[in-house]
Amino acid sequence: MVLRRPFFLPALLLVLPASAVAEPEVRVRIAEQVSSVVLSGRALRVQGRSLEVAQVQAKVVDGELRVAHIATRGPARVQAADGVALDGQRFLGDLSLVPRADGSMDIVNVVPLEPYVERAVAGEVYSDWPDEVLKAQAVVARTYALHQRSRRAGEPFDVEASVISQRYATQQAPARVQRAATETRGEYLAYRGEPILAAFHASAGGRTASAREVWGTPLPYLRSLSSPDDAAPDHFWSFEISVAHLVEALGEVGLHAGDGSPIRVLQRSESGRVQQLRVGDACLSGRELRQALGGRAIRSALFDVRVTADRVRFLGSGSGHGVGLSQWGARELALRGRSYQEILTHYYPGTTPEKLAATDRVGSSRLSALP
Repeated sequence: MVLRRPFFLPALLLVLPASAVAEPEVRVRIAEQVSSVVLSGRALRVQGRSLEVAQVQAKVVDGELRVAHIATRGPARVQAADGVALDGQRFLGDLSLVPRADGSMDIVNVVPLEPYVERAVAGEVYSDWPDEVLKAQAVVARTYALHQRSRRAGEPFDVEASVISQRYATQQAPARVQRAATETRGEYLAYRGEPILAAFHASAGGRTASAREVWGTPLPYLRSLSSPDDAAPDHFWSFEISVAHLVEALGEVGLHAGDGSPIRVLQRSESGRVQQLRVGDACLSGRELRQALGGRAIRSALFDVRVTADRVRFLGSGSGHGVGLSQWGARELALRGRSYQEILTHYYPGTTPEKLAATDRVGSSRLSALP
C-alpha cells in the first residue's frame, strides 16, 4: 500500500439511501485509461435501464460514454443479475464506467464492504497463515477502506485494486479467509472517533517507521516500534548495480547525478531508514531511490551502501514503506500466541476498536464501540 497525498480525516458518512442495505459500498478502481471494454451478464442494466442483449461494448467517443443505446458524459453504473463480466472476467457487485478528459475511461468495481474485505485479505496474505493474522488483516483492510471511503467521497473511486491501496483478489476468497472476515465483521480501528489510516507493509526489518519520517505528517498511532519479523524472506536483501546504470536511472526521473561520485548516506530517520543519500551531484531520499530503481530492487529504505570500483551494492532489511502493521511481524506474534486484538494494539497504539452497528432505522447506519 502506498500513500500518495496528505491525509486528513473528515467525519465518516455512512448515510445510505432508503433503498440501500446498511452495509457500505467500496468503489475499487480495477482499470484505468481504457478506450473500450466488453460487458456481459444476465439481465444487464445501465443507469437502471434494462438492455435486451447479454453483451455490449462500452466506449468513449468525443468525450461521451456510449453503452448500447445509452450515452452520457458522466459515470454510468452497470448491473447484472449475476454480476457483470468485464472482457470475460466476472466481478462481484456493479461496475461504474467513468469517462476521463483524455478520451478514455476508468472502470470501478462497486462492491459491498464485507466481500471487499474478504478479497483484500486474500490478495494481501497467505491463506494458510495463522487465523489471528488473517483476522488482524481483515480489520486492517476494513479500516483502510472506511478511511479512504470517507476522505474520497467526492471522487470517482475510493481505493485502487493494487499495492497503491491494497491488493484486491477478483476470485472468491479461500474458506479460512472468509471465516476471518466473518468473525471480525464490521470491526475497525478508530482514533478520536474516526477510522485510522491503517497502513501496513510486508516486513519492517526489525523496526517499523513512523508516518512522520516516511510521509512527513505525524500520526500518533503510526509510530516507530519494534517488529519481530526475522523470518521474513526479505529480512536481509542485497541489490547491486553499476554506477553508470544508477546515474542513468536517476536521470530518467529528473535527478542529475553527474559522474555518480561520491555515493554515501547523509542522514537516517529515527528507525534507521535512509532519509538523505548523495549520489554524485544528486541528493535524494531512500524512498526516492526506491521509486527510481523499483521496489523489487530496493525493497525498503532501511539499507547500507557499499561502493567498489564502478559498482554499488545496497544491503538492506525489510520490504515496503515500513509504516504500520508488518505482516511478517504479525505472523510471528500470532505464532507466539498473541490474539489479533493484541497484534493490532501493538502496531497501532492508542487506537480504539470499534464496530459498524446494525441499521437503527431505514436509511441510516451508526458506529458503536466494541464491548
